[in-house]
This record gives sequence, structure tokens and C-alpha cells, in this order.
Amino acid sequence: MAALLTQFKRRKGTMKRKNIFIKATAFALAAVMVITAAACGTDDEKETTKNVSEKSTTSRKDSGNKESSSQNEEDTEETKNGDDETTDGETTGENQETEGSTESSSGTNENTGAENGSENTNNNGGSANAGNNNNGGNTNNNGGANNGGNTNNNGGANNGGNTNNNGGTSNGGSTNTPVKTGTAIKKRVSVHDPSIVVGTDKAGKKCYYIFGSHMAWAKSYDLQNWEHFTNNINRNYNSLFAKEFDWARNGDPAYDSSKNMWAPDVIWNPNMNKWCMYMSINGWSWNSSIVLLTADSLEGDWTYAGTVIYSGFTSGGTYSYTKTDYGEVTNDRNFEKGGRYYGNPFQFTDNDKGNKCEATTWNCVLGAHAIDPCVIFDKNGDLYMSYGSWSGGIWLIKLDKATGLRDYSRKYGESDLTNAVEDPYMGKKISGATGATGEASYIVYDSATDYYYLYVTYGGLVADGGYHIRLFRSKTIDGTYVDYDGTRANARGGNRDGIGIKLFGNYNFKSLSTSNANAQKGYKSGGHNSAFIDDDGSHYLIYHTRFNLGNEWHQVRVHQQFLNEDGWLVTAVYEYLGSKISATGYSMDDMAGTYEMVNMGTSAATSGVGMLSNGSLTLNANGTLSGAYTGTWSHNNQYVTLNINGTAYKGVFFKQYDESSSHKEVMTFTVIGADTSIWGTK
Repeated sequence: MAALLTQFKRRKGTMKRKNIFIKATAFALAAVMVITAAACGTDDEKETTKNVSEKSTTSRKDSGNKESSSQNEEDTEETKNGDDETTDGETTGENQETEGSTESSSGTNENTGAENGSENTNNNGGSANAGNNNNGGNTNNNGGANNGGNTNNNGGANNGGNTNNNGGTSNGGSTNTPVKTGTAIKKRVSVHDPSIVVGTDKAGKKCYYIFGSHMAWAKSYDLQNWEHFTNNINRNYNSLFAKEFDWARNGDPAYDSSKNMWAPDVIWNPNMNKWCMYMSINGWSWNSSIVLLTADSLEGDWTYAGTVIYSGFTSGGTYSYTKTDYGEVTNDRNFEKGGRYYGNPFQFTDNDKGNKCEATTWNCVLGAHAIDPCVIFDKNGDLYMSYGSWSGGIWLIKLDKATGLRDYSRKYGESDLTNAVEDPYMGKKISGATGATGEASYIVYDSATDYYYLYVTYGGLVADGGYHIRLFRSKTIDGTYVDYDGTRANARGGNRDGIGIKLFGNYNFKSLSTSNANAQKGYKSGGHNSAFIDDDGSHYLIYHTRFNLGNEWHQVRVHQQFLNEDGWLVTAVYEYLGSKISATGYSMDDMAGTYEMVNMGTSAATSGVGMLSNGSLTLNANGTLSGAYTGTWSHNNQYVTLNINGTAYKGVFFKQYDESSSHKEVMTFTVIGADTSIWGTK
């Protein structure tokens, strides 16, 4: 039973993120899940968010002329184009859209409980229910009551007279909160599961775009100031995804399509001369799918192209495999009842409205879940998609680069699902165990190291769910992916503590105490990332994060990443505010001294996760360490190595602006070793 409860929680995490139980606090969600889990033979977390950004310099970026200037920005009921802007130091919680906070969805009622129990969707045109901590309950005008919170004026009405709420709904439920660096005001947004792609705006100017769950999109010219925009998906989603919604609503009398568009990924396909968006359409009995849309411009309009892959099918009845492409992919027209995809009958409770769905026999622990796509061209120019979540792990299939859809000529082997490496329908398994934590895969290829870097998010996406990012790498796109210690990403076993390099956990630094309202007490549950390598070779990590505020507010953060001397990526301590690393290193006066530090550990706990403890570490000028650890340290230009208890932690020194209200330039270090990260800031 314990295993079943755990599996249920995992599935939950996924659902939570996107649309989780209607009410909701994390505690309420957990309670409901536990009750339901008792009746489930095999359950898995339906992962919800997946952002994939630019997977490689060539695959995810626009070459500069691919994005047409005729981009039509469709006004939708969902987002508000950069409205909701506030300055640093505003009251805690303002301008923080949470997943659970309101994410706007086109004209439908969205309740909280959305993703991870917290995300309330904001509907322009319907009441956004809460379940969320909304400051204020001020009305957001998008046509309906916006739960949201404080009205942020920015001068008053936004978008056609709609009041913009900070902390309430704003474009896609995201809000823009400015942060100050020097004299510049930085505008923030809330986009859950942000997937980044680099293109050009309507005027042909280079622009960074992020696409997230619940039809929330935003763009920036500097990775610091973001504004929301809308497109035809916000308005026409029911017609665009009609086929996939029909599959997802099977067995679910309360299905709400507006809450079940999760974690899209966008990529430029030069073979099609189109931008390609891969969107997850969630079904509450794992009857989900991933669908392809195409466009000439990153701001739309988007056109339907077809379904890429399905999950949750059974031998007959409501969830019959005959409603999918299973037969075409596998040449198996006689789906075996009780076969490899069979699980104990399970009746799930729809997180949209709390009604029970028709029971399914889909093997939700071993079978892949068709959500969280990440699409990437490999170094040979072939197109692949990774997908999946807690359920059966992370899988990879080859796509047809001429159509962007599945490559039906690529066949996969068959092994029992418990030890699966390949499956005739699901493809090749690259990460995850049976029903173990792990979702939101993202792959980036770096030609400088000739490695594919695989990011996977562990934990539950709510604030106390321990959501965090792990890192692996491989010389080939289909694996084997391994971590710093050589452990395979697809290693068996439910305990994932020691599998994958933990980039960061729930952390706080003293300098954050005067930061913007959200981060004053630290960051929690940062994950579902995307990443990319910019034209100048700089690496960036983009993800959503919650805060140590006792609620589910979330915003997007961007951090730089750097290669250490072993070719592993380490993550900057503070968010990106324009700092550049010195390739020639720093002076001894800069490097030596006492640092506030935090060891991120290796825990993969999925509930009740609190803040990590900080310590004090001194890097003495004579090359020794004292304080929290004893040992030695050395440097080579910007590179640093800390030798602690026989383990070499390698990374970089980086002088960057901190996140205090004054944004002081301070020395930091970031290192990895033994599958964990250690951050330090003076």
C-alpha cells in the first residue's frame, strides 16, 4: 500500500501542476490523493509541465530570418501582455502568479487546484476559482472575477480596460513584477513550465520567447524584462485541439479542456520552414496525447498539424487503443487484453471538478505518460522528442523531420516493461524507474563538449514538494545518460536520492532579505526548466520557482550556467542580471574570504520539504578551507576546485550582481561533486 500511495502522489504531482485539485492547498491535495490512492492498483504521477527551450544552438534558435514579420498576436482571454508590473519591494505576494495563483485560460472557469494544487487559472471571461491564496480578491476584469489579488495598476486599466492584478491573473495567469538593477526596472512574469526558444519579433529583432502551461506565453529582449502576449491558441483552443480533447475527455464527464493544455515545447524546423509547437493535452486517466501545431511566427497564428503520440489506451471500451495510432505504429491490430500495458483497474478523480472518471486498466506505473515534450535536432540533423513523467519514466522517439510528426519507419524492440529499455509504441527509455519521481525532461546539445545534457525535474511541484532539477549527460542523444558518479538516469529503483546531479534545492541567502517581495525568505521548488546556449556561447537555465511564503505563488527565473573543467554544467548562485564571467579569473582578494554557503544535498523527497541550512565557509589565501568544511581549494583562471572529505567539487568563481535591493556586485562560487551542488556568496 505504501508503494501505491507513493505512486499516486507521483501521478498527482503531474496533475497538480497543471490542473490539480480544485481547491487547493497542497495539504488538501495530498489528502485527496492518499484517499484515492488506496483504491489504485498502480498509479503514477501525471506530470504536467514541460518546457523545452532551445535544445541546441542550431535546433532551437531562429537563424535570424525564420520568423516572419507578419506575426499575428491574437488577443485572447488569457494573457495580458506584460501588464501586472510592480517594482521591487512590493508587498510580499503581490505580482506573483502562482500555479494556483491564476493562470488565465481562455474564457473558462479555472479553479485552483490546478497544477500542484495551487495554480489557479485565470480566465478572461469566467471566474477563476481559487483554491489559491489570492491577495485580495480584487476583481480582475478580463470579463470575469479574477481571483487574484491586488490590482496592479500600471496606470490603471490594461489591455482594453482590464485591470491587471499583481498576484492575480495576468496573461496566462502570469504577472509581471519588475526588479531593479541599477536604474533599470526589470519586469517579471509567471509562466509555469517555461520552455524557451530564440527567434525574432515582428520587426525582425532578436527576441527570447517562453511558452508554458495554461496558455501563458511571454517574451524578452534581454532575459530580464518580460512581457506577456497572446495568440490564437488562447481564443481558439477548443477547435485547434478538438481531436485530442475528444481523446482526453473519454470517461470523464467533468473534463475541462481549458485546464489541460500543459508544458508546450517550441522549436524551429528548417525542413518545414515552420515554427513547431508540441503541446501536451492531459487526460485524467492517463489518456493524454502530444499534438503538433505550426506557425510562420512565434507569436502565431498557430495551425493544427496532427497528433504525435498517445498514452492511456486499453484493449477496448472507453479508452480503446483503436482510437489511437497504436496499430499503425506497432503493426499490432490485436491489442492483447491483460498484456504489457495492463494494470489493475483504477478509477481516478478528475482534478477539474472532483468527479470520478470511468475506471481504466492502463498500467500507470510502467506505461509512459504522453506529456512534457522536449523536441531537439541531434548533431546529425535528425529530429527527436523526449516525453513522459513519473508514470513509466522518460522516453524518446524519433520524429520525421519533414513533417514534425512521428517517424513511423523507426521501429523499437520489446522487453518486459519493468526492465524496459525499448517498447514498440513508447520508444526508448532514457530516464526514470518504475513509477519513480521524474518529469519535465529537457535536452540540450553542446558542440563544445560534444555532450547531450539531460535535465529532469524531481519532486512534487507544490512549494513543499521538493521540486528540483537533476542533470545527466550522454555522448549520444538516446543515451546512456549518466550523472557525475556514472549512475544511469534509467537505473531501476524507486529511491532517486543518489541519481542525477542536484542543481539546487530550497535555498535562501541573507542578501535576499531585501529582495523583491517574493524572494525575501528564499526560493522553493524551482523546476520544470528549459535551457539554451546563446549566440555568444553563454548557457542559460530558465525555470519556474515558488517561494518560502506559505503559498503557491510562482515566477520565472533565469540563471546563467557554466562548464566546469570536467565539462559539467554548474549554475550561477543569483539570477541573471547582466553579469559576465571573467575568462581570465579573479584576484586573490576577490576569491579568498568568507562565504555564506549552502550544500544542496541529494534528497529526492516529494513532500514536506523545508529550507536547506546555510553555513559559513572560508577560502583562506593559503589554499585551505575552514568553517563548515575543512580541506583545500585551488583555482585556474575562473575555475575553482574545493577538496572536501576526499571529494573534488569543481566549478567556477563568478562575480555577479546579487538579489538584494541594491544589487551589489559580489563574488560567488558554484561547484558540483558527488551528485550535489554547493553554492557560496560573499
